[in-house]
Amino acid sequence: MDDITNKQLELNSLIEFSQLINTNLNLEFILGNILLSIMGKMMITKGAVLIKCDIPDCDDKTFAVKALKGINLSHIGSKISFGIPKEPIFEIDSVNDIQFFKENKLKFFFKIYFIDKLLGVLCFGEKLTKQEIKKSELLFIETMLNLSAPTIENSIRFEEIKILNKNMSAQIQHLRTLFELSKEFNSNFQDRGRIIKLLKYSLLGNFGIKDYVLLTKTKSENFKVIETGKTFDFDTDVMNQFDEISEAEIIDENTDNVLKRHLFETGFRLIIPVKSNNVVETIVLLGEKLNKSAFTIGDIQFLESLINLSVISLDNTVLFNEYLAKQKIESELDVAREIQVALLPKRIPSIQGYTAAGCNIPALHVGGDYYDIIRLTEDKYAIVIADVSGKGTPASLLMSNIQSAVHSFLKFYNADFDLETATQKINELIFSNTSSEKFITFFWGILDVQTDEFTYVNAGHNPPFLFKGDDVINLDKGGLMLGVIESGIGYDSGKVKLDDKDVLVLYTDGVSEARNTAKDEYSEERIIRVVNKCRKDGSESIQNCLLEDIKVFTKGENQYDDITMIVLKKG
Repeated sequence: MDDITNKQLELNSLIEFSQLINTNLNLEFILGNILLSIMGKMMITKGAVLIKCDIPDCDDKTFAVKALKGINLSHIGSKISFGIPKEPIFEIDSVNDIQFFKENKLKFFFKIYFIDKLLGVLCFGEKLTKQEIKKSELLFIETMLNLSAPTIENSIRFEEIKILNKNMSAQIQHLRTLFELSKEFNSNFQDRGRIIKLLKYSLLGNFGIKDYVLLTKTKSENFKVIETGKTFDFDTDVMNQFDEISEAEIIDENTDNVLKRHLFETGFRLIIPVKSNNVVETIVLLGEKLNKSAFTIGDIQFLESLINLSVISLDNTVLFNEYLAKQKIESELDVAREIQVALLPKRIPSIQGYTAAGCNIPALHVGGDYYDIIRLTEDKYAIVIADVSGKGTPASLLMSNIQSAVHSFLKFYNADFDLETATQKINELIFSNTSSEKFITFFWGILDVQTDEFTYVNAGHNPPFLFKGDDVINLDKGGLMLGVIESGIGYDSGKVKLDDKDVLVLYTDGVSEARNTAKDEYSEERIIRVVNKCRKDGSESIQNCLLEDIKVFTKGENQYDDITMIVLKKG
């Protein structure tokens, strides 16, 4: 056969080859046909095509085995790193330290270029004839590679697009799953058990994971197990090591970490922490998949989203239940406040020759302060103020006791009524109905508007101030606070006369001990100073003057205690 005929056959062969590979974007098919065409023509028994790696974890010298003929197919996919000589064609001497090439006796190497971009390397063993490759054969191979290069490039890009589309499809499916789960979680936010079931079924359905453990340290210093789908045994030392976890991590058998080694031996393969305000408060441990496959980056990203969604939903169930409990308590406290308000005077009675004002501002919904002005006869009035130890509901219950006792005793008021004896009886009553740590500071007195005399007993209460001219008199005659000792103690009474323009101020320690942001107390001295400044006004104006000054003094600080006062002015 002459040269012209050979060239014609080669040309026809190249045309048919070009038509064949250009109709297909399958990289394995294209590379396989390149090897078959060349090896068949040149009687070569071993061939391989290595494609340059184009992924983040590969360097410029790394190639992946993509096609093989006459070589064990187990090498497909393996990566080989070696330096590429400058020559477009080179022999084994340039890469004689590469085990893959030596074992398979690959001798001839051809670079595959698309324009000026290196795509890969075509490798051949020796011919069966042991002859060297002819120039015409080299030209044939180079021509075939030049024809193939655009198709190889397109197929590589096509494979990348397929992988991207596959990943994108998986991401879309994950998003759809998360969207559907979020709807389920939101519709079941009151049902903690339902949320746990949804998480369990999602782990099993999407990944084949049946073993899981949820640990949390919410409202606790240490992690505690709140839900588990696996029997395990973590001692205290192991539990304490969970504080070191900060990022999602795959657990493998090669770990040197004691905790992770223990987790691996227990059957766990993945740790996913959940952060709140950049602090890990929940950790989820996951066992291996039922198909034993490894966790991918995509798996971890989806699982992090799924678990974060689940933990948020679980937190919401706790918050919702706490909200319901709080609403119930607040509703009950509102009722208690209404009852307590009913125990306080609805309006201050008019007292001939006097103006009077009173107020009660509890620090909480309900308080332990009590005040009252009670008309006894046409010319006699009882004035009462008391402060129960403590605050809130327990104090309010004891406050109702003192209100009931005062009203019960005053119902029997007559000319022979004795404040000292009545105070002692009230003390005995309070002592028998309260625990030893509870007590009441108590002050009461009888105002006679005919004589302008005020007879009183002070049972351990802040002494009221009587502003008389330039003097301030403390009304401190009395005895011990109520509820401390049952009997054997006596109470003395005091008596003062009220003249025109005199002002009587009764108050609880919530007034004198009101605090500002520096934790300074309002003080009795400040009460005296403010009243002196406002004492020319009526009782209500004096009270409002005090309340406004307390408000200014305590700005920025929460109310520390119940604030209660009575202001009585003669004339």
